Amino acid sequence: MEKGYKNLVFFFGVIAAITFIGFYKKYFSLAPDFPGLKNIHHIHAIALTTWLSMLIIQPILIANNKMKAHRMIGKFSYLLVPIMFVSMLLVYQNQYLRMVGEGKPETETLAFLFSPTTDAIPFVIFYLLAVFYKRDTAKHMRYMISTGIVIGGPGLGRIFITWMGLDIFAAIGLITLITLMVFVGLIIYDRVKKKQFTINPYTIAFIIWLIPNILIIFFPNTTLWQSIAKWMVKTV
Repeated sequence: MEKGYKNLVFFFGVIAAITFIGFYKKYFSLAPDFPGLKNIHHIHAIALTTWLSMLIIQPILIANNKMKAHRMIGKFSYLLVPIMFVSMLLVYQNQYLRMVGEGKPETETLAFLFSPTTDAIPFVIFYLLAVFYKRDTAKHMRYMISTGIVIGGPGLGRIFITWMGLDIFAAIGLITLITLMVFVGLIIYDRVKKKQFTINPYTIAFIIWLIPNILIIFFPNTTLWQSIAKWMVKTV
């Protein structure tokens, strides 16, 4: 492992702590009855907790030269990530149905269906890139770090909303700004350390994350997206 990333476990530990704190009031504090929550919320919570635990454990295994265990856990992720992705989509679906049940305007509910492109889809793309470059440690590690950055966003947002009392739009703005700063900071760090890549993995990950997070500002309310979303609702 690169010298500058030997303490990577602490980075992932911070993301896990942010996620736990962010979801504490709306999920963990409701145990054991979890009133108002559905099975999909529990499946998503278990999958997310497992993924964050895996992110923390894997660098420890590498640092202790436990490569066989590292590879075994990596293979387990082939099952875990599809479960995570589907659970993320189903949680979004549950939110959409709740908005419909509350009588939200159709344009607003259809616009909401664009939301998975900002985190769920980038997460899967980063993971697939990490798998593709599993024999290139430098690239593999950076794409795995990128999955952690994206996964940490919802927990951070809930800290802003449930603990700090910010409205959802201010929270989303702060999440976007912080995520942008993290990606840019990592790109600059690699440049300072003179890491040699044709294109830095963080730069690729940043672009993949940035495009939908720019589009969500205006695209969900366009006629094109409203038509696509309406077709999705009727077809899926």
